[in-house]
Amino acid sequence: MKKTVIHSAIILLCALVSQDAAASVSGWTQKANFGAEGRHRGIGMSIGNKGYMGLGHYNGAGPNIVKKDWWEYDPGTNSWTQRADYIGNNGNGNYAPMAFGMDQYGYIGGGQVGSDNNLYRYDPALNQWTLMGPMPMQYVNREGFVINNKGYAASTSTLFEYDPATNSWNQKNTLPFSLWSWNSTFVIDGKGYVKSGAALWEYKPLNDQWVSRAPFPGLASGGGASFSQNNKGYFVCGYDGSLSMVQREFWEFDPALNQWTQFPDFPGSKRRFCSAFSINGRSYFGIGTSGTNYNDLWEFNASQVFAGLDSHENEIQFSYGPNPSVDVVKFSSNELNDYSIRILSMSGEIITTLESKNAQCELHRNGLPSGTYLFEVIHENKSLLTKRFIFN
Repeated sequence: MKKTVIHSAIILLCALVSQDAAASVSGWTQKANFGAEGRHRGIGMSIGNKGYMGLGHYNGAGPNIVKKDWWEYDPGTNSWTQRADYIGNNGNGNYAPMAFGMDQYGYIGGGQVGSDNNLYRYDPALNQWTLMGPMPMQYVNREGFVINNKGYAASTSTLFEYDPATNSWNQKNTLPFSLWSWNSTFVIDGKGYVKSGAALWEYKPLNDQWVSRAPFPGLASGGGASFSQNNKGYFVCGYDGSLSMVQREFWEFDPALNQWTQFPDFPGSKRRFCSAFSINGRSYFGIGTSGTNYNDLWEFNASQVFAGLDSHENEIQFSYGPNPSVDVVKFSSNELNDYSIRILSMSGEIITTLESKNAQCELHRNGLPSGTYLFEVIHENKSLLTKRFIFN
């Protein structure tokens, strides 16, 4: 089935408002490109109110080019500044290392290239890297997380906590699962969340406990990027089984509801082995590869998601539910007798169109997979309302 670029409510926004208004539908806004060549398996982190990206590699059909450059992003000026090169692996750079971004410093160690398993600290005030000593395990293609200014690094089923105040590692409770390569992590309310394949686990540092949470319902088994905003976690892009099957899907996890919700697809190019960081309630995502290496950067603002779609919500009285639903969603209007309901996927693909009867109509699931969908109310060839609903 041919996919529409985006449904008519968003087309209307694009035509009547601006490109920025269209971006607000999905919450994404493109920012200044990363300061150097495109690459993948690099690092993204925040230190204070600045973001950092660098390292990584690109290969394609040619030689493997390993990078050591390090760049600082200022969201206030939307600009990049090159900083001191990474000194690990004898100054030759690396890709797919472990990394922590904290209040004052950044930490990077390990990686795919060479036998260097040391941890290095970056001081943005001095623009200087310092050798901190060996890490307890070899970390490659593993993503850590930071809680209360302590770093957590896992490999296979072993978790270590790094305390920068004492420059020491402390082994923690064994993981009740084996960590996949290309895992993703985010932190919400003092707890760490680890996506390993389709599994999601929550780590509670206060009692050193792991808890299984709702499994990831999307396509990407790994290689995406993750971050958190407003007590929600997010996972974007990645690949599905085969490295060539890259994705643009974008998902939100709500720990209070233990529930995943699919958002509109990421508007940029689909990719894997991308990077992200968050600053002051905004998240930034970029680089990565789909065979082509990218150097773009995008800002995500969760509060803007569906802002454009909901712009018509006060013009008509319309009800629908239950939401979430297991098998049937019912639609009704107190103002319209004859209208259509267009059902769309989150990528904008039209699934079906329903016609009202006596101001009501029903959508029967009929095998639709679990996830988030859009519905659009159409009357006299005009789009009056667009909303989302969920099939559990």
